[in-house]
Amino acid sequence: MPDILLTNDDGYSSIGFYPLLRALLRRYTVCAIAPSTQKSWVGKSLTAHAHLEIENVEVEGVPMLAVTGTPADCVQVGLYHVLDGKPKIAVSGINIGENVGHGLILSSGTVGAAMEAAIDGIRSVAFSLYIPPERENEIDFFDRENFHIYRHAAAIACKIIDILLRSEAVAGFDLLSVNIPFEARTDTEFEITVPFKNAYGQVFHKSGTTYRMRSPLVSFENASAGTDLHALAQGRVSVSPLSLDLVVPQPAMKVLDEQLREHW
Repeated sequence: MPDILLTNDDGYSSIGFYPLLRALLRRYTVCAIAPSTQKSWVGKSLTAHAHLEIENVEVEGVPMLAVTGTPADCVQVGLYHVLDGKPKIAVSGINIGENVGHGLILSSGTVGAAMEAAIDGIRSVAFSLYIPPERENEIDFFDRENFHIYRHAAAIACKIIDILLRSEAVAGFDLLSVNIPFEARTDTEFEITVPFKNAYGQVFHKSGTTYRMRSPLVSFENASAGTDLHALAQGRVSVSPLSLDLVVPQPAMKVLDEQLREHW
């Protein structure tokens, strides 16, 4: 049984996937199963109206599996059709770009894969690397010559995974969303954060008679202290514990109950 189930949302050929896999293989056994193509912005969606296909592929001589589906599909296929049991931890990433704030976290295929594993009771962590806007157009994120860009992020991810696997399960959260500054190194400070809450605005833009999605730019202005966005702005690794409870505090539930009973 592999120690780690590894996936991502940018596809197995993205430059953020193999550096993390290579670093993890130095310490652990890993089942690597990722989308065959780019699957960003799909959240935790599962493929319901098409058949999935699984292909054996290699990157730099390392075997892995490619699935014609979403990141959450990869987790499902891995858990129930590839592995004979549950891994010690599920890891997703390293994503091309940050996943900070409620909107991006809930839309992220990287975080969605970790959520899918967490639903099955598996400790999970999603890793994302912040890419400065001025660098985005300079980097081919699918050129293996650029693996080095993710070298330090992979080392930071391994450091966190090492700690998680050495520690007892911590109550109170289901998964971690980790955002890594572009220039971070293994000695870069970390901060435990909460997702900032801010609308990311318009994402579909009209072109002729059609509309096309354009990723919103993340602004670091007015980032509240203690949030994932603020930690990135300060050059710290943001570690956000997330819960799948999807509930509000009891006082709020009581007020809603009272309002409904009064007018029911």
